[in-house]
Amino acid sequence: MKDIVYFEINNWFRFRDFPPDEIFCKWIIDKQFENDEWCKENKLCVMYGSIDMSMNYCIAAPKSWVLENCPNLLSDKEYSYQTYGFDFEKKQQVLEDKTKKYSDFLCFPDEDGDVYGHIADDWCFPEYKEENFGVTRNDSWWESAYEDGEEDDEYYDDED
Repeated sequence: MKDIVYFEINNWFRFRDFPPDEIFCKWIIDKQFENDEWCKENKLCVMYGSIDMSMNYCIAAPKSWVLENCPNLLSDKEYSYQTYGFDFEKKQQVLEDKTKKYSDFLCFPDEDGDVYGHIADDWCFPEYKEENFGVTRNDSWWESAYEDGEEDDEYYDDED
């Protein structure tokens, strides 16, 4: 469906993992993409879940909704942000300037019509249809971290 926009954001690094627009900051802070009722009202199909200590969101939305709420996503407009890196020669932390395009958050169907995330590259977006409006939780990271439902004992060994 060409009137559907697929995008992926994450709450880990501000502006690297979600755009700098005020609306994205609000959505991340308010956890809007975890709110099933809000997502249904807005006719969004959202898959979200944990990746390490961050929350990741794969969102399928009508193009009209994107144009109304976050139109920059549909552009190649660039923005700048800064991160800290490490200069190993000087043995010190350094501030690094980065640039990113809004369109970097977009995801596109593969040859089979499936859409996968960039960060969560093994997550397939829910098919955009009415019965998928709302929120689906993906716990695959936790499931793979604790196979067979057992925690890794080396992290909880009191003798260390």
